[in-house]
Amino acid sequence: MRESIGGISLFNLVIVFVLLFTGYISLSINYSKAYNVKNELVNIIKNQGGICTEGADICNNFVDQIQDYFGEVSYHSHGTCQEGWYGFKRDGSISRDGAAFCVKGIPVSQNSELPNVVYYQVKVFYQLDLPILNSIFNFTVSGETSRIYSPNECEYQAEIFGNTGIGGGWCS
Repeated sequence: MRESIGGISLFNLVIVFVLLFTGYISLSINYSKAYNVKNELVNIIKNQGGICTEGADICNNFVDQIQDYFGEVSYHSHGTCQEGWYGFKRDGSISRDGAAFCVKGIPVSQNSELPNVVYYQVKVFYQLDLPILNSIFNFTVSGETSRIYSPNECEYQAEIFGNTGIGGGWCS
């Protein structure tokens, strides 16, 4: 009887270590994916000269680049953006709930004599996925762009003057 109880406890101990190991591997893989996604989003924002939504002429192809990038990458994490952050889904639409990433523009200079200067903070979500328990915790990876001079006019006005219509876009 003593050997059977010892065998069960040893078996449980092995199961716990296997779950911890797979959780660690899962967390590190998800972090690596989220970090790469964050870097690419920062590059897209920097190359586009800011962010903009559908319906604006200045947007270049920001939404198209977001859609193309998420079509190529196997990144499926999502989360909820905080107040003051704009959430973008995988299809490029704006929504704070179920967003693939969050963006916040921060104006650097509000002086009329200086050029418009904004930098953007980007948050990307990733989870701890355990095989049996699924996603338990939500984590974020954050990054920011360098300063962008004379960003898209619609975005600059939205950040400075508070024109923050989440549903219909910022340029209306």
